[in-house]
Amino acid sequence: MDNGKWIVDNVKTLCDVIRVNRHIFNFICYPLSTIHFALLTLLLVSCNPVNDATYTPQIVVQGYLYANEPLDSIVVRQTIPIGSSTGNERIANANVTISTSDTTYTLHEDASFKQGGRYVSNGTITIQPGKTYSLQVEALSQVATASTTIPLAIQLDSAKLDGISLSLKNTDTITYPVLVDSLQSTGIHLWWSPSQNSAGYGLEALSLDPTADTILDPVTTSLGDSGAMGRYRFFITSTDEQIVWIQYTRYGLNEISALALDQNYEDYILGLYLSGSQFNNSTLHVTGGLGVFGSAARASKKVYLK
Repeated sequence: MDNGKWIVDNVKTLCDVIRVNRHIFNFICYPLSTIHFALLTLLLVSCNPVNDATYTPQIVVQGYLYANEPLDSIVVRQTIPIGSSTGNERIANANVTISTSDTTYTLHEDASFKQGGRYVSNGTITIQPGKTYSLQVEALSQVATASTTIPLAIQLDSAKLDGISLSLKNTDTITYPVLVDSLQSTGIHLWWSPSQNSAGYGLEALSLDPTADTILDPVTTSLGDSGAMGRYRFFITSTDEQIVWIQYTRYGLNEISALALDQNYEDYILGLYLSGSQFNNSTLHVTGGLGVFGSAARASKKVYLK
């Protein structure tokens, strides 16, 4: 069996479970930092038998910048041959910089992150909307570069559930429905301001309490991502849409957000949607390597699910 094809086909199957209507309900059902990049390190290589003596790994970068929020981290990995026994794709001791037109920031490896390959700044770098940021990674005797222009900031204008207005500042307590139909059960509807330089919009629902009970019902159980802390909706072209119930993974405190995406982020997600994985280098926007260096602006509110 072709291992690479098996992985791609099975990811397509998992995502097809909730790809009910391509034009209205489009989901990426897994956290962006886990399965997508596990697939990148496996699928961005030959799916045929590999001669380890001649195999040359490539740099894989992962970085998301959010307008008016501090830089979190840049994760640096390398591609590995399918069938590799080590599974160690993290890159240590890379030279990682992020720069703007007037400032260059040198990142260092986060020693507290046991898996390695996570690079952070010494101080706080607050990402400025409308500004272009460039990433450079030197490792494996290679140089990978990418740049992203941060979407202009957005704000929530309104949030409603069943026609009742919710607070944009305070946490609303809402009851998770006893019976959830993935499309027909009306969820929280968000309205937000446009971001003129964004490539599209998305919606995010993230659990803020890792100790809270996992939501288990026939619909969410079928997604196969019970360990996820959040789920997403993408390919939204309007500035209003609803968070559907199956986006929530846990009860308790959650944060729901509207996202305005840059072209890098949008193209990366599009590649995942179309192929079940992302190995089309023409949509990755990384020169000399693979991965994603994208950005977004987000506007959020908190809800408590009971």
